[in-house]
Formats: sequence, C-alpha cells, structure tokens
Amino acid sequence: MMLTALNDFARERGLTDDPLYEVKPVDFFVRISAKGKFVALESTAGEDGRGKPMPVPRLPQRSVNIAAGFFADNPKYVLAYEKEEPKTKAGGVEKRLARLEAFLKSVREVAAETKDPEARAVEAFLANEAERRKVLAERDAEEWTGSEMLVFVVGDATTPVHQNPWVRACWARRSGEQRAQGRKALCLVTGREGVVAVTHPKLKNIPEAQSSGAALVSFNAPAFSSHGLEQGDNAPISQEAALGYVLALNDMLRRTEQRRFRQGIQLADGSVMVFWTRASASEESLLLSWADPTEADLQRFAESPLRGLEPGKLDDRAFYAVTLAGNAGRVAVRDWFESRVGEVKQNIRRYFEDLRIGNAPAGPIPVYRLLKAVEAPSGRGLSPDVATRMFGAALRGQPFPRQLLAASLDRLRLPPSDERFEREQLRLRVALIKATLLRLPRSGTAPLEVTVSLDKSNDSQPYVLGRLFAVLERLQGAALKDLNATIRDRYFGAASRNPVTVFPRLIQLSVHHASKAGENGRWLERVKGEVMALLPSESPFPPVLDLKDQGLFAVGYYHQREAFFTKREATATPAEAEASST
Repeated sequence: MMLTALNDFARERGLTDDPLYEVKPVDFFVRISAKGKFVALESTAGEDGRGKPMPVPRLPQRSVNIAAGFFADNPKYVLAYEKEEPKTKAGGVEKRLARLEAFLKSVREVAAETKDPEARAVEAFLANEAERRKVLAERDAEEWTGSEMLVFVVGDATTPVHQNPWVRACWARRSGEQRAQGRKALCLVTGREGVVAVTHPKLKNIPEAQSSGAALVSFNAPAFSSHGLEQGDNAPISQEAALGYVLALNDMLRRTEQRRFRQGIQLADGSVMVFWTRASASEESLLLSWADPTEADLQRFAESPLRGLEPGKLDDRAFYAVTLAGNAGRVAVRDWFESRVGEVKQNIRRYFEDLRIGNAPAGPIPVYRLLKAVEAPSGRGLSPDVATRMFGAALRGQPFPRQLLAASLDRLRLPPSDERFEREQLRLRVALIKATLLRLPRSGTAPLEVTVSLDKSNDSQPYVLGRLFAVLERLQGAALKDLNATIRDRYFGAASRNPVTVFPRLIQLSVHHASKAGENGRWLERVKGEVMALLPSESPFPPVLDLKDQGLFAVGYYHQREAFFTKREATATPAEAEASST
C-alpha cells in the first residue's frame, strides 16, 4: 500500500511524465567549437551560487561501479578528473580512464549512428586530452570537487547537445531497449504486468544513510534471496513503479532554502517523517507549516494562531505518512500510517492545545525545539524510536509513549545547562509532560485534568507538592539573592520522587529564608501557608510518587513558578511585585 500511494503521488504530481530525464542543477556549460576545440567554461550559477536546474538524461545507479551518463555527467566521467592521487597509481589511472571511456562510448555510438555534427564535435573533444586539460585549467585545482554537473554546447548554440532532437531520439531508443530487457511479472505495486526492476533507484538525503543514496527495496546478498530468485525478482516491482516511488520520496526529501526536507520533518538524529495527501500541494504546505513551523510560519501564526485548521472542502481526502531511517546503504521504515486530512488537522490542533502551558499563546512549536528540550547535556536526545512514536501519536491523536514522560522528567531533574534559555527549555519540558499526562490511557476512571495555567483549586497531592516546591525555591531566592545552586538544582529529583525525604528539611530551611527576606518573605510565607493547607493533614509528604505523579509534580511546580513571573494587578503591593520578579 505504501509504495502504491507513493507511485500514485508521483504520477498525479507529474514526476513520472518524462521518465527518461531528471531535473538536476547544471553547474557549467562546456562550450566547444564544431571541430571539438575548447572555447569556454560557462558557469550557470545564480545569486544563490547554485547551478541552473534543467532536464538531463537520467543518470544510472552507481556506487563503486562505473556507469556513465549520456552527454551529461560530472568531471570524473567527462574530463577523466581525479581530485586526489590514488594510493595505487596504476589502478587509479586505469579507473579514471575507464570512466572517460564509458562516457565516450555512448557519444561515439550516437555520432556514428546519426552523423550529427554536434555529437561529432563532442566526440572529438573527449578524444583530445589536451582540450580536456584546458577545461580543468579554467578553475583553480582546489575549486573542483568532482561532483559538478557538466553539459556540452557547440558553437553559438544556446541549447545543450543532450537536448538536440537527434540525440534525444537516440536516448529514447536506447532507454526503451534497456527497459524492455528482463523478466516480466505481475507488479506488486500496480497490479499490472511489467518488466521487473532488478535493482531500484536510491533515495537521497536520508539521515544516517550514505550521501550517494540508499535503497528502500534491496536484495543485494544471497541471504536475502529465496526459491532461487535473485535481487528484484524476490519482490517483483516493475521498473516504472520502482522509479515512481523513488521519485516521489526524493521530491519530498529534497532540500529547500527554508527546510532540510521539502516535505519532511526530522525526528531525532537518524529518522525523517515525510507525508503527502490526495488533496493538494497547498494543503500539504499548510499541514507542514503547523506540524513543523519555520520562523516565518511562527510570525504568521502569531497574527492568526489557528488559521487554516478549520474544516475545509478537502478534509475527506487521504493523508499518508512514512518515517524512514538510514543505515549506511539501506533504508528502514520505522512507521507508516494513513488517515484523512480533516482528522489530521483536528489531531494537530489538539496536539498543540495539549502542549500549551502557562502564558504561552496557542500555536505550533517546532518539533526540533521539543526534541532539543529533552536532550541530555551530552547532546544525546530521544532515541529515534521514541521520537517517531511521539510524533506519530500526535498525528493519530493517540497516547504518547511513556518513555517520553520519563525522558522529560530525567532532563528536568538535571541542573540547567544554559541559563539564558532555561525558562524556555523548562516550558517545553513541562509542556511535553502535560501533553503526555493528558493522553495517558485510562479505564474506568475520569480523564486526568491538567490545566494550562495555575489551578489554585487543584488539591491533587503531587500537584500541590510541586507548587510548594516552587514557593520554597522562591523564598530561598528572595533571601539569598545570587546563588550558585538553588534547591531545584540539588533537590528537585528527590523531592519529586520521594517527598518525605526532602520536604521536612526544606520546610525548616524556609523559615530561616523567610526571616531574611523581610516583607517579601512574609508575603511568600502566606502563599506557602495557602498551598500547604491543600495537603492532607495526615501524611502530607508521601514516601514515593509514581511516574504519573512525578509529572503532576512538575506541572504544579511550573504553574506556581510562572505565576510568580506573571504581572500582578495594579492593587498588588510593592513587596508582592518585587517578589514576583525575583
């Protein structure tokens, strides 16, 4: 189903309209005379420094093998270029010349078959080492990378040789002959008979995969074969369908100026989720701007927070999402699901409502910020599995993995790693805790209620203890001002797990802090009394809090802490105003 949906996407968006050509950035025109003499190396780079995108004959698959393009390729094939001296010089020279010979072979065949003057000029140029060296001399040796895309232009022409009608006709015939070769079978994707793709094109820009690309469907070792079948025959997919699903994924995975993936969201370090619909590109762009907003998106949403998530006429169209992860030369599918556009819009809206906490406005939060907030000081973030399940649950409207709650609490227990962003990081961590608590599965009990901001009527013991801890922290700050380490740095973890071991001692310390804080201390003592009055008279400090209660503790702490930062009404006393800003 997944490959079928991808192949349909490629067909509907016109990605397979011309299967013989692909659009690539062409870096240079190699202009030559009708006799094959070098004239100029013309850069096509625009203001962004990138080459001009144009259709070129589809390049063959290659890794360590030698496979040349058709009248368009990189300097290694066109100019026999080698960036570094090979360790084994003789072998390196042989491979360098083998690449050139492979490229020249098809040019010779076309020139002999068509007698086309432009094809003959390219043949003469390639056969002349002195002319090829002139091209390399046009740039400093350090500027060449070996990955530049080169095409040929003859004389005063403005059209590259590979777009010459005679050359195009040869390419179409050669490609048709190659596609006709091979075993025919019923395609698992289209359900129609076709020539089976022995190997499939590679996906590009997959995290943790090879930069040259990696295969999603691959049988490249005897252990992966069965019943005497080899490579693609093990899962018969036609050449057209194999090209279709790869073109679809590569289109969504390609980089843009604003995003690493045109239509994808990176989850943790090693996986990316891409999604598409049977609706329209504008609907997909809207969903992406909500699911993973850029800074420009956030500015727009600040003016109209829920714009675009209201019901629309395309809400009944299909929605698809797949999460991919790279492992060297192979690609693994971590998650796949399908839904409807309207359901996903509702789930995204609920997702951000669940994340909303404190005085922050309702609106999207970039996924990378959430994942960064629970990253350990060593730089290790959530495992790809947890990150995948978390965002998949957000789009499905399902419970978050409990590991997310544990990871957020673990990070909350550690001292701040960067004081400049501590308030924002704290908000994101507690937001994840709140959202996870709201989605915890329950049976036979009322749903857990976790408010956006401070709820003074909430007498849940873990929540009240979190509030009390925030008051005690504020008392310490009001009394001692500049501190190298607060009670949060030293005691938050123990207080949230085993309150009875920590709170009695902190209560005693708070009396001392209140006496040193003057009028601020007297006001905070009143707040402390109000909070403690909500605790049960017997066993106010339980010996153990489970994971859910630890989450409620963190939410209560954050709510009370943020309440201190909130601007007070005009009737507030100077002491209260000063204490709230401490």
